[in-house]
Amino acid sequence: MNVKKIEILDAIKNEAMESLYPLKMGGNINDDSFFKLVSLVEESTRLYKNDDLIPKTLLSEIYLLSVGISSENHIRYNKKLDEISIRLMDCFNMIISGKSVDDIEAESDEPRII
Repeated sequence: MNVKKIEILDAIKNEAMESLYPLKMGGNINDDSFFKLVSLVEESTRLYKNDDLIPKTLLSEIYLLSVGISSENHIRYNKKLDEISIRLMDCFNMIISGKSVDDIEAESDEPRII
């Protein structure tokens, strides 16, 4: 995905309008839009990996999206929505801890030998 830091927040907000708002207004789950939303948030973990200064608006948007999807899921009980909400919150935590999705995928399930 070729998105710059300066564009990522607007791209996430636009995709949120395509995915979260239809869900809240009518219960429609747009799979493609949610996939794009998660992809954009995952890309933000790559862009802000190890940055000391992270925009609060970006963190707030990711957090509120995760909580918003989770709260809608209390009504719908949809496993896919639960996975999306958890994935967004994981990305939120990765940004804060200076990691990206690439770091998590590269980690092995094998125990460390010291």
